[in-house]
Amino acid sequence: MGWDFAQSFDENMVRARQLNTPAADNEGWLKEVISTISSRWRHERRILSLIKLAQRVSFDEWRPCVLWHAGEVDELYYRFATEWLFNEYVAGVYQLRTTDVLPFVESITASRAAGNKGLSEYGLKRAGRDLLRMATDFGLLTGSTVREFTSYYLPEDSFLYLLHAMYDKHGNAADVVQSPDWRLFLMSSADVERELLRLHQFRRLRYEVAGSLVELTLPCRSAAAFVEEMAA
Repeated sequence: MGWDFAQSFDENMVRARQLNTPAADNEGWLKEVISTISSRWRHERRILSLIKLAQRVSFDEWRPCVLWHAGEVDELYYRFATEWLFNEYVAGVYQLRTTDVLPFVESITASRAAGNKGLSEYGLKRAGRDLLRMATDFGLLTGSTVREFTSYYLPEDSFLYLLHAMYDKHGNAADVVQSPDWRLFLMSSADVERELLRLHQFRRLRYEVAGSLVELTLPCRSAAAFVEEMAA
């Protein structure tokens, strides 16, 4: 991303869309990226880490990092992904339609929208459609009217960035491994442990378990430091 620190946030956003600096595959995803960054991180210091990360890694490696930060500020999507979509994935559901997610959306918005009256029928359908579309834009699903799960894989450098970010958030290894945040990427705690053991074997980090004791030593002291090292 060709971010110019001498220009304003809005000026950078306009140029990013004009030049497609996120290297989005289509106009829909480009609009989603720009909209997400503009609405959610205008006043977030962490935007600087995402910008620097975009300058260092590929789009496919950067996109999961955007997803995690989006989940941090978008409660509706976070709950949809971690409480509904992940469970559908684990249950082996093959196809998803907007009507499938409506009961869940209604249950979590019933007392939180339209003056505690809940969303209208149209509002529910739009919310359900948008949630599935967002999951599709982030590479978890494929299709349009009928969605299907993809064979999603979290790139190694993205995984390492997320480990640092979650350690910043939780402060201890056990909570990082057990964090529901991994469900954003359709990963269970067991999936996380397998990847940690693999990276331990290749000496990219140190991960040891002894009963209930979990020790995790990451390459850098924080997510921001990890990004700086990648950009060096």
